[in-house]
Amino acid sequence: MCCDEVIGMDKLEDHLGSADFVVGVLPKTSATMHFFNAEFFAKMKKSAVFMNIGRGNTHKEVDLIEALKSKTIAGAVLDVYEVEPLTKESELWDLDNLLMTPHCADQDPEYLDRAMAIFADNLVAFKEGKPLEKVCDKNAGY
Repeated sequence: MCCDEVIGMDKLEDHLGSADFVVGVLPKTSATMHFFNAEFFAKMKKSAVFMNIGRGNTHKEVDLIEALKSKTIAGAVLDVYEVEPLTKESELWDLDNLLMTPHCADQDPEYLDRAMAIFADNLVAFKEGKPLEKVCDKNAGY
């Protein structure tokens, strides 16, 4: 395992103040809009790093910028942004405690092989009238 502990949303408040890293991987839904905001960042350790590799609308960018400028948190790593492509006027470009990547966190050398295997299995299941695997729930938003 690549971390000490993975917790669910029901335990978030109990652990947020002790986490060294908080990694956001939330989907884009109405329930997750600006989930990571000023109130959230204020509950993190001052030495903690926030990372978002989920969706850009899940963090409130102005609040994150303020948290980074004021050193409410030590740093951040962003692979996603509220507006993409990121405007050249964005204050994010000027923050020395922020690492930015160009929405590429999903890069994985085995991705295409895994995706094609799922597709092939689903094609067979579809032809046989069987349930498909890993079906997108459009009503849930992901």
